[in-house]
This record gives sequence, C-alpha cells and structure tokens, in this order.
Amino acid sequence: MVFSMFKKKNNNKGKKRLLYDSTLAVKVWYIIGGVFLLFTFMFFVSAHALKERSIKDYEIRESETILNSMSGSITADINNYKDISRLVMLNKQVTTFLRAPSEEVGSGLKNDTLYGIYDIFVVSDYVDSVFIFREDQHYVTTGKGIYNIDYDLMEDDDWQSVILKERGGAVIFLNGNGAVYRANGDQLVTIGRAIYDIYLQKRVGLLLVNISTGMLKNVIEGQKGSSVCIVSEDGTYLAGDKTVGELFTSDMAVGNNMIHRSLRGNKKARMVSSLRVPDTPIIVMCSSNASASSLPMDTTLVMLLLFVTFVVSLSLAAVFISRNITHPIYSLSAEMEKTKESGWLKKIDVEMPKNELSMLKDSYNSIIDYLNNLFTDLIDKEKAVQKAEMRVLHEQIKPHFLYNSLATISYMAYEAGAQNVYEALESLGNFYRNFLSKGDREITLRREISIIKDYLSLQKLRYGDIIKDEYDIAEDTLELKVPKLLLQPIVENCIYHGIRPKGEEGIIRISAHRTEDSIEVSVYDDGVGMSEDEIEKMMAGETSIEEGSVDSGLSGFGLKGTIDRIRYFCDNKDAVRIESTKGEYTKITFVIPLNRKV
Repeated sequence: MVFSMFKKKNNNKGKKRLLYDSTLAVKVWYIIGGVFLLFTFMFFVSAHALKERSIKDYEIRESETILNSMSGSITADINNYKDISRLVMLNKQVTTFLRAPSEEVGSGLKNDTLYGIYDIFVVSDYVDSVFIFREDQHYVTTGKGIYNIDYDLMEDDDWQSVILKERGGAVIFLNGNGAVYRANGDQLVTIGRAIYDIYLQKRVGLLLVNISTGMLKNVIEGQKGSSVCIVSEDGTYLAGDKTVGELFTSDMAVGNNMIHRSLRGNKKARMVSSLRVPDTPIIVMCSSNASASSLPMDTTLVMLLLFVTFVVSLSLAAVFISRNITHPIYSLSAEMEKTKESGWLKKIDVEMPKNELSMLKDSYNSIIDYLNNLFTDLIDKEKAVQKAEMRVLHEQIKPHFLYNSLATISYMAYEAGAQNVYEALESLGNFYRNFLSKGDREITLRREISIIKDYLSLQKLRYGDIIKDEYDIAEDTLELKVPKLLLQPIVENCIYHGIRPKGEEGIIRISAHRTEDSIEVSVYDDGVGMSEDEIEKMMAGETSIEEGSVDSGLSGFGLKGTIDRIRYFCDNKDAVRIESTKGEYTKITFVIPLNRKV
C-alpha cells in the first residue's frame, strides 16, 4: 500500500513535470533561445561571408593595381623599343645594306651595317640581338652568343603573313615566332617588322629585334612584396615567381580582360589574377596570399551594433511575453485551481492585462455565472420533484390498511345485495392500487390507461351518462414507459373545467401512437375550450389553480403541475402542446422521447 501511494505521488510529480515542460512559457523560451542561436549562427556566417567578400574585393583591387602597373610598364618598354626599331629601318648603313646588289654584299658592308645598328641601340640595356634579313637570305646580326635560326620556317607563307599584314608595323611575338632561339634556352621577346624601301615602297627585308627577359625582370622588381609572374600565352615561364606561373590555365590566354580565380585548398595563395599585355603574347600574373586584409573596422562595428540591437530587442520581447502573457496565464490558472479546491464555482478576481487575456477572464466568469444558474435551476427542479414525491407519499395514507378496509366494505356491500356500492368500491380499490404503484415514477402506458378507466368509472357513478370515454391506443405503445399520473390530472381537468361547465354530455378521447423517436399521447374533450390568451398564460406558467380547492385535482396535481412535470421529465419545453377553440374543444398532447437522457 505504501509503495502504491509512493508510486501514485511520483506519477503526479511526473504529470506536473510533463505539464510544466509543455507550458507556453517553456515553449516561448525555447523559441527565443532557438531564434537567438539561429541569429548568432547567421551573424557569424554573415560576418565570415562579408570578411571573405571584403578580402576578395581587396585582393581584386590590389591585383588590378599590380597587373595594370606591370602591363603599363611592359607596354611602355615595348613601345620604346618599337620606336628604336623604326630608327633602325631608316638608318643609312642599314638601307645601304638592303639596297646593295647581292654580289656587292660583303663583310665590309655588313660591318658598316652593324656599326650603324650599335649606334642606335647603344643606350638600350635589354636588346639581346638584332637580325636584318635581306630578301636573298643575306643577314646581319648583333647577337651575343649562339642562335638557332629556322630558315625554312621564315620562308613559310604563314610565318611571313604575321609580319607582312602589318605593312611595316611592329609585331610582338616570342623567339621570332619560333624562327630564332638562343642556344642556351633563354626566352626572347621579339619585335618583328617588314622593311620597305621608302622610295620604291618595295619590301627589301625583315627586321627582328630580340629583347631579353631582363626587361621583364626589371618590371617585376618594381613590384616588391608581391607574388607576380610573367608567362607567354602558352604558359611558358618568362620571369618572376615560378610557383605563380604554375597556376596558369589556358583560359587566361583568351581575350584581353582581367581574370580572377579563387583557389580552394591552396596553402600558398587564395586567388590568382591574370592580364594579357595588349597586342602581345605576354601574360602578367599575380597571386594574393592568405594574410590578406581582414574585415574593415567600420563594417565590423556596424555588424556588432546590429547584433547587440537584436539581442536587446529579443530580451525585451521575452520580458514583454513573460509579463503580458505567461505570467498572467499562470495567475489565471492558479485562480482556477483555487476555485476548484473551494468546492463551488466562483468568479476569478485577478488583475489581467487589457488584452485578450482580460477577455478570457471575463468569458470564464460569464461561464461561471451560467453554470451556477444552471446548477441552481437543477437543484430547484430536483427539490420540486422530491416535494411532489413527498406529496404522493402523503397521499398513500397507509395503503395496506386502505386496501383491507375497502375490501371489507365491498364484501359487506356484496352480502347486503348493494351491487352498485360493491362495484364502486372495487373500482376505487383498483384505482388506488394502480395509483400508488409502489412509488414508481414511471409505469407502462397500459397501466396508466387502466388507472384512467378506473377513475372514469368512479366519476360516472357521480355524473352518470354525461361523460363518455373513447380510446385510440396503438398496440406498439402499450408497453412503453410514461410518467405515472400523466393522464389522470388532465382527464380530471377535462371533467371539471371542460365538460361540467358546458352543462351537457361530453366526450373524453384518449389516443396514443408511436413515431420514429417518440410516443405522442393526447387527451381530447369537447368542453368549453380555452382562448389563445389562456393557452399562452398556461404554457407560460402564469395560471395556477389554488392548492386545496375543490377543483384542484389531487392536492395540486392539476394541469399546470403536470405540464411542469412533463417538461422536466423530457427536458424539453416543447414536450407539451395545447390546441383549443373557445366553446368547442381542447386537446393536450404530450411528446415523450423514447431514448430519454436520464
């Protein structure tokens, strides 16, 4: 027993704990906590994204500055060498070499040509070599070192078309567009021109000015602290950081736009950028390292301000919800519990915010008023029923003694030959036996009809043949239960207030039939009838025969009392219908449900 009590107490605690865990306040705090965690997560994700974007923008700006600077420097240097190459074509020794007949070309003429070229490029630091080719394949060169020259390639129309289509303009390519190589493998930037006779406008030769990659290295040295590289359009390394050159991809050689590519998982660089130097096969590259600039301070401060504002707003919302929703609900629930413990429904008297909770409190108090009124009505009705039952008990007046007395008197009347008295006493005895019915509230319709027949047989002894009774009772209704004394007060009312005041013979007709869900019992008389006003007052309960009067029936069990009793029995005000025409008839119908709620 102690274990069961302990188990029950633990179960109650578990239920309270479960109830607490599912309360609105807990859910609100769960939601607020979830929103806070979600916003915090989104804040750091956004901060990280903004930082990454800021770093990327910074890297792009830095890369654009570096690449544009390098490209501009290379372009300026190449333009300088283009101008110098134009002077070479106009040099007197060079034009003499190109115009001389083939048989006059000798070492002396070639040396004069070389001196003329040296005079022009004496101030140029990075000119590696100058080649001048005549149409008859005689050439001079200022080159230092050994070169590999592919004469077959130079005779190819495709190779020549690259230079000839410029009509004496400069063309930039690497290693003489594949026709001139240094034997040691060093790369060369070549400026190629077709040489035309200024008088005859006839092509007389080709000029190839080869510039060493020292020019490119000099450009890179101006970008101190940056990871830069210069490659050809096929990715061949020319100068700078070789690790950056390894990041070259073929799409960097397409078009003249600057390209930026993020590098994932590269420990040495975050992003690589590239730019083609205009009108050249040269591509400059740079990469940003992982130590790039962080998120700007002003952006960081704005984000922190937003985060603090959100936290404060969320806290204020939580306090508002607690004070205006959850706390008032707890107070409301506590007052309801006090009302339940008091054993009687009482109104809630607790201060509520002027919002929907105040409406809820008012609605609850309205329900309390309604329920209290309903309970009061039910108690009054129960008292009325008990009072009616007490009256019935008072009417019994020692029933067994009454039965025995009536039996003795009827036997004496029979012995004395008073047959009418004997029959009257027998009817009276049967009436009281059925009337009392051992205190039952409900009896069968068959038994109720038997009571009426006995009652009318007694009334006929008094009034003679002015009362006629007729019965139209369906067989399927005889065993159905109806309230005891349903018809007797009505029949009595028909005699005293319907037929007798009329002063002539009258008919009392009792009928009963069954519908789908009820039984309808009617009492009809062709007496003096009732007016509409009298019917309305009777149905409203405003007309009542004084108890104890001659015409009151069984001590107040008259028409009004029967109507009230049937309405209470059926729990329906429409259970009684009265039809009447003044001076002609009155018909009272009871509609009793078959499946009545007890």
